[in-house]
Amino acid sequence: MAPTLQGRHMDVTCAQCGCPYRTGASVENDGQGFVSATTCPICRYTMRLNKVDDPNQRSFNGDRILVSKYAYEVGDPKRWDVIVFKFPGNAKQNYIKRLIGLPNETVWIRHGDIYVCSRQDGGAAEDFHIARKPPHKVKAMLQTVDDTRYRPAVLTQAGWPDRWQEWSAPDSPAWRRQDDGGGFETASAPAGEVWLRYRHVVPSTADWADLADERVPANERVPQRLASGEYQGQLITDYYAYNDSDQSFGHGTAGQHWVGDLAVECDDVEVRGSQGAVLLDLVEGGMHYTCRLDVASGEAVLAIDGGRGVFADADGTAVAHPKAATKLRGPGSYDLRFSNCDDQLLLWVNGRLAEFDGPTTYVPPGNVKPKWSPQDAADLEPVGIGAAGVALRVERLRVLRDVYYVASSYHTEEEGRIPADDDYQHLLYGIGSRDAYIARVFASPDSWATTPLFDARREDVRFELGPDQFFPCGDNSPQSRDARVWSQYGNVENPDPPPFVSRELLTGKALLIYWPHAWRRPIPFWPNFRRMGLIR
Repeated sequence: MAPTLQGRHMDVTCAQCGCPYRTGASVENDGQGFVSATTCPICRYTMRLNKVDDPNQRSFNGDRILVSKYAYEVGDPKRWDVIVFKFPGNAKQNYIKRLIGLPNETVWIRHGDIYVCSRQDGGAAEDFHIARKPPHKVKAMLQTVDDTRYRPAVLTQAGWPDRWQEWSAPDSPAWRRQDDGGGFETASAPAGEVWLRYRHVVPSTADWADLADERVPANERVPQRLASGEYQGQLITDYYAYNDSDQSFGHGTAGQHWVGDLAVECDDVEVRGSQGAVLLDLVEGGMHYTCRLDVASGEAVLAIDGGRGVFADADGTAVAHPKAATKLRGPGSYDLRFSNCDDQLLLWVNGRLAEFDGPTTYVPPGNVKPKWSPQDAADLEPVGIGAAGVALRVERLRVLRDVYYVASSYHTEEEGRIPADDDYQHLLYGIGSRDAYIARVFASPDSWATTPLFDARREDVRFELGPDQFFPCGDNSPQSRDARVWSQYGNVENPDPPPFVSRELLTGKALLIYWPHAWRRPIPFWPNFRRMGLIR
């Protein structure tokens, strides 16, 4: 269930950018192995651990949690609950996962999302609907992609491009980075719209090695590569720092799947005027999902591609521009969060969820793929904050992504039943290095329209549930051993457990982390209060 809940893990701070993060260390259970390095989720710096001199860089035990064993005696489990149950393959072993599918449903895992329908509906594609997370679950399950609070000085000194900038007007930007490096501001109130946009320009292991190579100064090498067209950005993926240690086995630790469900958090947005608008934009599949907040009235207005798309709910109600009243009104400081997850737009202002006068859900095209053109960078710049007619300053920007559920299952080959640990069909086999091919496509926007990669995503991974049968999945989908894939490889003497959990195997509902690991220094056994809290 990492990173929501931790098993044995490392809890460290990046030596380059200062970002605190956690990495799995289950390989150290029972002396099976040893984790000697971890990789930062923000700057991707691989840090060698000093476990001798720094006790806090040794692995910690997992979270201790409080479980309500009576929750499901008085009520039924709900989708997105975090449940504790006996593993169907070994009733002596407890598992903890998130509940995805309910009794008498068919669950369809497609392009990272969960779709469900009643078994009585027949199971045709049109019978399914997307399973949307409620707002508090959306917030709890978002994974950090970028945070402007953490930026390595060595990258700045080398001329590494800012991820946030006016990519379309680099020579005459209306936005400028503040001297402390974490925030941005406009020089004045712009007459039209001016956009600060995010590109996912992350250093690779090879880039960090180059930066450490003193034979050619980094501040010469990086500008040369920028001039040759390198470091232009790539797609956001289902990367987990939790999976990326020197003991990570198999492929895919860099993220194998494009994630289009994104969110942006803008902390301490200072509005320096009483007129104009604050603009937020999220792009998925070339479609712009925008929110315009009017500074004078506080009204928030949503749009899909400038009004060319429509929002619709299950009852068929359709609207082009749903509106909501918010507290963003006049000069002041505001915290904003805008998300596009599960085909639904959500907006928070100062921590309060905005209530719109119409649906904020929508139906996307059938096969959403990333798009790019010289006229519209689209999914190459998937997140933006803009100003129109008002001067702004924003202290901190964070890009986040939704959990991407991998369409894992088992397929049969000559050597037996083999787990498929990514979304892609066999037609991609034989292309050489699979990981290198995927990484190359993700970093080549001019290939997105022609590559077979996105058409090769599985469309047939479905699971049928009967009465009193539940379908759990882990939040760490690439490495979670859950109902999608648990199996004993067809061993006759130890048959496969079924791809569900029966009601009698449910133990209860996970409520809170009451005792995460304690710190070893500066004060031994000092409680880790930051990790204590309710389990969402």
